[in-house]
Amino acid sequence: MKITKYEIDMLDVKSADAFLIHFYDDDDNDKDYIILVDAGNYNNGPTIANFIKNRYGKKNIDLAICSHCDKDHFGGFVWLLEQIRDNAPNRINISHFWVDDPADHVSLGMVKRIRTHGSLVVKARSVYDLGDNKNMLDILDELGNKKLIWTEPFSDAGKYSDKPYSVDAFDNHIEVLGPSVTYYEQLVPDFRNELKKKDYTTDENEDASITLIEGRVYSKTLDDAGDDPSSHNQSSVIFIFKPDDGKKFLFMGDAGRDAIDHFFYEEDKYKIKGIYWLKVPHHGSKYNMDNWMIDHLRPKNAFISTEKVGHYLSQAVVNALKKCDCKVCSTHKHGSVWHHCGTTSRDDYSSIISFL
Repeated sequence: MKITKYEIDMLDVKSADAFLIHFYDDDDNDKDYIILVDAGNYNNGPTIANFIKNRYGKKNIDLAICSHCDKDHFGGFVWLLEQIRDNAPNRINISHFWVDDPADHVSLGMVKRIRTHGSLVVKARSVYDLGDNKNMLDILDELGNKKLIWTEPFSDAGKYSDKPYSVDAFDNHIEVLGPSVTYYEQLVPDFRNELKKKDYTTDENEDASITLIEGRVYSKTLDDAGDDPSSHNQSSVIFIFKPDDGKKFLFMGDAGRDAIDHFFYEEDKYKIKGIYWLKVPHHGSKYNMDNWMIDHLRPKNAFISTEKVGHYLSQAVVNALKKCDCKVCSTHKHGSVWHHCGTTSRDDYSSIISFL
């Protein structure tokens, strides 16, 4: 497989995530493929389906990747999967689905007050509940007989040849860097068990000044913020998309510094050094991008899916990225945003963007 023509769409789903990677295989008469990375909230499902049909002229997602168990990332998948289950006439089919199942990575000896394996499975999987008997993992189980292949993405999948794990796809043009099985299993017992939920709102008037110290980015606001304590967010699937033009596109879900520090392979940290494009984690929150990360990644382009400054999005994060000569785009300013290389132009998309 050789990829030189591709496009990435960041859909405007407010403070949620829904990204599409659409690419062509030069070695197979430009056969095209679609990857959906997170699907926003439940009510974003129809928007995503219509976009795929109307923009790409397709009725199938080749690979769906659910980064982690927050409703603003998996909710839309529930809607899409329900359409497949119910044989809806206008459904978008899914060939392969990546999501980690917490029930497979926790045992009775790791938790309190649960005595049977069945109860443990229900409790562990409840993080994918939407209410009204809508559980994403349960629907995936139901679809096992509809040619939908479900595997779990882990960076160290190669160590577990007997498990339904994946570390890459499309001839390694998609490569998983995190989490590892070990790190994920450390996080699972704390899912939904934090004593206090982190307040991710920020003061619009906070110190957003950035300085360079010996060539390195420094923000006191980012230094003081500390890392995201959410085990959900740190469990996010981190992967890179690697077309054959040498550029690297990093997707991080809602992960933070701890997730990178726990990369199973030390060399993977160098794979993300000086990347071309970044999906900024957790809607631009200052708790998910510290000074070291920004200086290490130094992306040339950064996409942020968010609603407004102060609601997750920190101006300090934006300014620090810009200090590294990064072009920053956000849905709250630009709506849906399109990055492309070698694909057909779009009359309704401007090639000129006023960056943040």
